[in-house]
Amino acid sequence: MHKKKLINILFHLLIWTVILVIITLMPLRPDHTVSLTRNLPFIITYLYLVCFFYINANYLIVKLILNKKYLLYILGTGMILLLYIYFHHYIFSLFFQLDFSQTAEMPLRRGPSFEGSPFGGPPHFGGPHFMRENRMVIPFRRIILPLTQFLLFWLLSACYKLIYEWMSLHKKNKEIEAEKSLIELAYLKAQINPHFILNTLNTIYSLTLKGSEKAPDAILLYSQVIRYIFDKIDTDFVPLQEEIDYINDYIDLQVLRFTDTLNIEFKIEGNMEGHWIVPLIFISFIENSFQYGISNHYRSTISISIKADGNNIYFSTENRKYKKNDFQHMGKNIGIKNTKRKLSLIYPDKHKLSIKETNEFFYIDLIIFGTSGK
Repeated sequence: MHKKKLINILFHLLIWTVILVIITLMPLRPDHTVSLTRNLPFIITYLYLVCFFYINANYLIVKLILNKKYLLYILGTGMILLLYIYFHHYIFSLFFQLDFSQTAEMPLRRGPSFEGSPFGGPPHFGGPHFMRENRMVIPFRRIILPLTQFLLFWLLSACYKLIYEWMSLHKKNKEIEAEKSLIELAYLKAQINPHFILNTLNTIYSLTLKGSEKAPDAILLYSQVIRYIFDKIDTDFVPLQEEIDYINDYIDLQVLRFTDTLNIEFKIEGNMEGHWIVPLIFISFIENSFQYGISNHYRSTISISIKADGNNIYFSTENRKYKKNDFQHMGKNIGIKNTKRKLSLIYPDKHKLSIKETNEFFYIDLIIFGTSGK
């Protein structure tokens, strides 16, 4: 038996025991003592109802109600109710007869009483007076009292099952959502910008045809960038310094493509040690700066800043908008949308992203909170 299941059984036993003790002692007067004779029929009928509680919750509702066999459920529950009414009357009558036979020889002394017993029984017995009273009291309590008790336990059982099913469904939905998030995150991580790969290969090819001395450096940088992407694609967090080194290699590759027209301002502030970041979380913003912030006719400046301050990381980019016809679709850019989704999955309530634009410039400001330690 699994430990969790055993703990659950013990918890249920404890709850029923506490309820039994409370109900048994609650009507007891200060001058009375606990009597096994008085409470034993109550305990027996209580155990009957506890058994019904679990039969109803774990079998009748599951097998009949959930399968829309409502008539069978009503018949089954009705049979158990009739059996309980008979059982209740039989148990209390049996104990009454046993106790009455013990006290019949003592007419001047009142016999033991079921008075105050929450699960019923005659209020007093012990003489002819009771026998006359019994004809009026017993028939009424024989049906009404056990019926009330049974309906109470039926209601508790139905509520218990309803709450249990709701909690199980809620837990299952959370597990499904978590699994979907993991699958989605893996998909987002696996995406690589094909334009960057093709453009870089074209640049290396062009440098090679020209016999440029920069060709070996370009191949080395490209291999480092690609290796980092594939090495870290399944990694949850990396040291911030590793991510900065990767961004440096990416920028150096872009500079090889736009030697004469591009000016990069890459500013790093603060102590990077001890900070961890999700790999490739900044690259989509940087890619968009290069995609839309470079002119073929004018010298372009792209500003990138990473700052580590306390437990937080501050990231920002700034670039002029040159490709304005295409820039209007930038908000729908797949790379930015994917990065937003990754931030919401990995840093829920732990990041603040601001994207602003004017007629001439485009700005991104991102704060990631609590990056010290994994």
